Amino acid sequence: MIKRKLLITSALLFLTACNLVPDFQRPDVETPVQWYDASLPKQKSAVDPQWWRAFGSAQLNHLITESLFYNNDLAAARQRVEQARAQAKIAGANLWPSLGLQGDVTDTRNKTGDTQKETGQFAVAYEVDLWGANRARRDSGSALLLSEVFARDALQLVVMSNVGEAYFNLLALAERKRIATEFLENVSYVLAIVEARHLAGAVSALDVAQQKTELATARASLDLLIQQYTLAENALTILLGHPSQTVSFNAERFFDMLLPVANALQPAALLERRPDIRQIEMQLIAANADIGVARAAFYPKLQLNLDTLIASPQPAGVALAMAAGLTQPLFQGGRLEGGLENAQARNAELVEIYRRTVLTAFKEVEDAAAVRSNSTRRLQALADAVDMARLAYQLSLDRYRLGAIDYQTLLSTQRSLLTAENSQVQARQDVLVAMVQLYQALGGGWSGKQS
Repeated sequence: MIKRKLLITSALLFLTACNLVPDFQRPDVETPVQWYDASLPKQKSAVDPQWWRAFGSAQLNHLITESLFYNNDLAAARQRVEQARAQAKIAGANLWPSLGLQGDVTDTRNKTGDTQKETGQFAVAYEVDLWGANRARRDSGSALLLSEVFARDALQLVVMSNVGEAYFNLLALAERKRIATEFLENVSYVLAIVEARHLAGAVSALDVAQQKTELATARASLDLLIQQYTLAENALTILLGHPSQTVSFNAERFFDMLLPVANALQPAALLERRPDIRQIEMQLIAANADIGVARAAFYPKLQLNLDTLIASPQPAGVALAMAAGLTQPLFQGGRLEGGLENAQARNAELVEIYRRTVLTAFKEVEDAAAVRSNSTRRLQALADAVDMARLAYQLSLDRYRLGAIDYQTLLSTQRSLLTAENSQVQARQDVLVAMVQLYQALGGGWSGKQS
């Protein structure tokens, strides 16, 4: 019995020694030595995995935590991972023998009456992995599983980034509403002064009509901002996976948000820090294994019934059983050639997708860094502009009361203050959004270990 098992085992090990899968090599991609934007700090430490806490917002911390638990797209991505896990099990199943039960029931009639005879036996079959096709299918399934895991992680970064951007947009709209409300009060105050001067005969009715136009326009602008704020709230609740009626936002001021600085690794390190890059790499590994499967289809297949081998353990019996289970494709009408060509073309396609994904990752880092740098400088300049515009408006208002300047000069400074304040909000929002996008582009502290 021991010799019988050793003979069968030796035969199977010998027959499964071949492998037609090409050696996998990560595609060559030209990577920059350093980032173009010199403002990116070069540090050995990666981005903090909880990067959103750097903005100093308790509300944002809560919102991102909520989105990670309840976002519908993330929940769907987790189910795609489970689907891929099941497919990986299926892909590796042929590496194991299949076990079945065969049964038979016969009825016989004799002088003493009817009798019933039941028989049953186990059938054990095994497809010998002659050319490594089954191993390649298993490896392909495992790589596709990892691809879905990395796709889920990439989507998680996108969701966190979208929540950050949506929240900062909400705060910016709240600040714009505050500015619009204050502007409406100023316009109403100026209108009262203009009407008083008109009654005194100091100005014409044209000035009154023009200021009333400013008042109506200011009211319309405020109504539009209220509408935009409501829509922004609704958009944010979608990211949180909740109905809008169930979500409330704590009052946080837009200008209380901190402007953090992100640490940037060297460009080459980005290949390991971006889950979307690793996702495509896993698809490449799967496609590489599929080439091995397509190649193996040209060669003979060997299906063994192990119960037959055990029943005939002698070399002649083993050889006969193997010969009986051996099949060789002869003519398939181009199906096998087409399968191999398709696998090779798919692999070549993914090589280009991988290179484009890497280049896009570099571009996203550089874009976010450039927007952050330029918006920061613009924000600093606009802070001075707002101070000067506010001073100019107050001086012109005082001088208009005294009749030292005309209405058009007052109107100009009034509008300039509104423009400067809104521009300052936009510049600060641009900095905040650019920081969120930079954290995302740098991989958001992702390392793949948690996957």
